[in-house]
Amino acid sequence: MTTFTITASPGTDLWRKPPHADIFNAPTAAPSSGALPAFLSARGSFAFDFTERYDQVGLLLTFHPLSSTGPDPSASAPKWIKTGIEFYNSKPMLSTVACERYADWSVSPLGPQAARWTTISIEKSTDEHGTSLWVYHVLEDGTKVPLREIAWVFGDNPEGWKVEASALAARPEKGATGDLVVEVKDFEVKWEA
Repeated sequence: MTTFTITASPGTDLWRKPPHADIFNAPTAAPSSGALPAFLSARGSFAFDFTERYDQVGLLLTFHPLSSTGPDPSASAPKWIKTGIEFYNSKPMLSTVACERYADWSVSPLGPQAARWTTISIEKSTDEHGTSLWVYHVLEDGTKVPLREIAWVFGDNPEGWKVEASALAARPEKGATGDLVVEVKDFEVKWEA
C-alpha cells in the first residue's frame, strides 16, 4: 500500500465556466500518461479533513492533442475530467466534473456511513453503443457503484489525443486559513500493453 500526500493552498481549483472563469491551478501528483486509446483505468483511495466549502481530492484526467509538445503548466488543459470527494453543503459528496469545452458538475451523497478512505475509479468501457469512460465509487467490499458515464472522450479522433492521469487536491476558497492536506493511497493507472 503506497500512500502519499498532496497539499493545496487556498485559491486552487479546476473549473471552467463561461464567460470568464478558466481556473487550472490545483496541485497534482503521481502523473502517468500515454495515448488515449491505450488508457484502461485510473483508481485511488482518498482521505482528508475537510473544513472549507469545495475542499476536494480525487482523480484528474487531462487530454491534450498528440500534436502538442506537452502540457503548458501555465495553461488550462483543453479537456479534462476530475472526480472524487468534495465538501459541499456542509458534507462530503461524491463529485465529478467533465470539461470538454466548459465544465459541468454532478454531485451525489457519499453516504452516512462514510469510511475514512473513499475509493474512486475511472474505467474505459465498450458496449454496443461505443466506447466511453465510467466513473465508479468503489465500496469496501469491491462493489462498484456507477456515478457517471462520460461519452465525449472517445468521440472525435481518439487516436489524436494523449491523456495524463494523476491525483489532485484543491481548496478553492481564497479566504481559507491554511492549506488543505490530503492523503492518497493505492493510486494506480492501467494501460494496454
